[in-house]
Amino acid sequence: MKDSNILDSLNPDQKRAVTHVKGPLLVFAGAGSGKTRVIIHRAAYLIHKGVKPYEILCLTFTNKAATEMKQRLQAMAGIRSANVWAGTFHAFGAWFLRREASRIGYPGSFIIYDETDQRSLIRRCIKDLNLNKNRIKDSIIAWLINTKKDTLSNKIPEHLEIDPMPIINMYEKRKMAYSAFDFGDLLYRPCQILSNHQEVRDKYKSMFRYILVDEYQDTNMAQYKMLMSIIGREKNICVVGDDDQSIYGWRGADVGNILRFKDDFPEAEVVTLEQNYRSTLDILNAASNLISNNRTRAPKRLWSNNKGEEEDLIVNEFADDEDEAGFVAYTIGKLISQDVSPSNIGVFYRINALSRVIEEDLVGEDIPYVVYGGMRFYERREIKDILAYLRLIANPMDEEALTRVINTPPRGIGNKSLDKLHAIAQDKGLSTIEIMNKAIEDNIIKGSAAKGIKSFLTILDTLRSYAPVVDIGDLISRLVDITGLQDMVASEIDGFDRITSIKELIASARGETDLVSYLEQKALISNIDIPKNADAVSLMTLHMSKGLEFDYVFILGLEEGLLPHVRSFDSGEAIEEERRLLYVGITRAKRKAFLSWARIRGLYGREMFQSPSGFIREIEGF
Repeated sequence: MKDSNILDSLNPDQKRAVTHVKGPLLVFAGAGSGKTRVIIHRAAYLIHKGVKPYEILCLTFTNKAATEMKQRLQAMAGIRSANVWAGTFHAFGAWFLRREASRIGYPGSFIIYDETDQRSLIRRCIKDLNLNKNRIKDSIIAWLINTKKDTLSNKIPEHLEIDPMPIINMYEKRKMAYSAFDFGDLLYRPCQILSNHQEVRDKYKSMFRYILVDEYQDTNMAQYKMLMSIIGREKNICVVGDDDQSIYGWRGADVGNILRFKDDFPEAEVVTLEQNYRSTLDILNAASNLISNNRTRAPKRLWSNNKGEEEDLIVNEFADDEDEAGFVAYTIGKLISQDVSPSNIGVFYRINALSRVIEEDLVGEDIPYVVYGGMRFYERREIKDILAYLRLIANPMDEEALTRVINTPPRGIGNKSLDKLHAIAQDKGLSTIEIMNKAIEDNIIKGSAAKGIKSFLTILDTLRSYAPVVDIGDLISRLVDITGLQDMVASEIDGFDRITSIKELIASARGETDLVSYLEQKALISNIDIPKNADAVSLMTLHMSKGLEFDYVFILGLEEGLLPHVRSFDSGEAIEEERRLLYVGITRAKRKAFLSWARIRGLYGREMFQSPSGFIREIEGF
């Protein structure tokens, strides 16, 4: 392998980054500027220059990115590259703990708990401590545990009703007794070991002479500390990232890590990649106009040789969200008729609730679509729960709907009681709901289960009495209140988004009066069968769009309170992250970007008068 094989396809700034072999290196890689290429070519160049592959550590954030990194490196550097350690931070943490966990009393054969395992153990701890599970939720405790580990902080929010530490302490003791680590441990525990054992730090400092980190702007405090603990004496650390694309502060990412790199390593070489290979110049100018309003950033301005069409970025104002959705669906249909593949079209929004209107218009235009980063609107848990209740109101014989909601929210009706009811119903050839009262009278079902079933049947009777006299929007509003669904989802860590989705469903059902017809419409929407790798339009939140690209991009809801989100109004840092979020969305577009806002939007269960996002003025350079 010759130098020319590695360097010929690189631009001058990329070459500088790849060939800087000794000492710390910071690469500010703007959107679409080839940052992954720099990582791959740099690793190949190091091997070519005689660095042993097993002395190279490459860290990234997703399994997909890690797999791509390994494949591309092998294609360039050959079989020797298989000895490069390339993977995610969490995978590295697990690998590290297999070797060092005994230092904190764990065997190397530990198991790793996923989110479901973690929350199940937390629930058992809450129960065994005789705490009121209605006062503190397992989701809140899980969030606290994970946040403490990611941020290396022991701060506890003041607004909690009870002290969570007894639960957390029991959780950690039991987890250790079970030889289990949770996901947060894969970062936190290596930090703990490295901090307390000099000989371990020395071992890994000498093991990995060259460290390459992708997406460095997304690192949290635990990842930062772990990384700083294993950098060797030669300080051959290369970090690649873009502070303008740091959009995960809400889950612990600290953009300051990349901005402070020169403070950590004053001697570091800094390379800025500004040539964009993805988008047209008009799109990049709009994105640069926007992001230049952030104060906390490294200066850079993307440019491109890509020739675009006339008006590559368009901002549209609509009377309401129905008009907005109609325009988007019509324009997508027109693009498809011009032989644009649906897979080359992306539709982005700040909150999931905004997908409902556009989904319905895409269905109406017979345009295939997939929703990423979450289920379709009508497949979200809270929406499916509501629809199941409505199905039971319309048809008490619906066994699947009954099974879904009989204990949602929890009413003390366990699986054993439900199994008994199903068995009796099957034996008598009746529906489960028909034999419930009889099972209670015959003392087959008793205690809390009997009480819960009586409450459930009363709720259904009440809702059935409302069904003929109110519209479906009003019926749903009463349903979520009477059943307790609203209180249940409001108490969850993502309760705000779930409540927003419920309010969106209520608003969309206003004026509808035929329950059977309504349910049929929703079934047709939720049961559209799109193959896994279908040629379909992609719908997703702006957060999910990072790392992707589309020929045509639509960004909906550029309104104050939506983008920037209302929860960011009290913080300059949060507003800057909202601006970065829109910047990421715009720079996903290769050929054309359509941005839009609506004067009236159905939100939170009512029509709201909206004002355009201040970001629009920044984009247009005013």
